Amino acid sequence: MELKSGTYLQGDKYRIERSLGQGGFGITYLASQVQLGRKVCIKEFFFKQFCERDAATSHVTLGTKSNRELVDKFMQKFVKEARTISQLNHNNIIRIYDIFEENGTAYYVMEYHCGGSLGDLVKDGKPLPEAAAVRYITQIADAVGYIHKRNINHLDIKPGNIMITSEGNVCLIDFNISLDEESK
Repeated sequence: MELKSGTYLQGDKYRIERSLGQGGFGITYLASQVQLGRKVCIKEFFFKQFCERDAATSHVTLGTKSNRELVDKFMQKFVKEARTISQLNHNNIIRIYDIFEENGTAYYVMEYHCGGSLGDLVKDGKPLPEAAAVRYITQIADAVGYIHKRNINHLDIKPGNIMITSEGNVCLIDFNISLDEESK
């Protein structure tokens, strides 16, 4: 269950407009950063397998208390991911503006790219023009090289996690929380 349109977070700082999608560990929203008058994306930690939301308060709860340790561990990884990404400075990597906890869960606020994803662009099976494909591949390779030099791995590179900017470039998002050996 996602936050309702019109919900405010951090007092009146952010206003949720609509959900953009949900994965196993989070829900991403289009929102407004009210004071600055700009669109942003907000990713909410919501471990779909274990979390529920109180419709009246927007507070996130667990179906059972026995899952608290596992959910807390993944929420810590979610916050760590946001902090790590926020330290990166590359034109082809999403910028994180804010990280906070509210409603019994964690959120991070990032830049919004209105061009959709590369996945949206190629979903009908039409090939990209060669020049555009080469430009996108080069930009993503540069971003991946940048993060690898910092000993960071992106665990979910796919067309849906590559956003197209209003300038026609690409931006890598969603570094992913994965079920690695440490988490099992």
